[in-house]
Amino acid sequence: MPKKFWMVWLNDSPTTRRRHTSEYSAIAEAGRIARLPENQGKKVYVLEAIDCRFVERSPLTVVCL
Repeated sequence: MPKKFWMVWLNDSPTTRRRHTSEYSAIAEAGRIARLPENQGKKVYVLEAIDCRFVERSPLTVVCL
């Protein structure tokens, strides 16, 4: 299982760009983003990854006739 990480997400923004390895780092970044003039009144969330799911694909098999 991947190591625990946090991400910061600005409400109404389609992107999150950086994994934070500590909760403290993510909270500090959320505060910095929230204080930017263009983000006044917008909610900035700190998200914690709690689980991960994926499906491994089988390797491609080529059959020659």
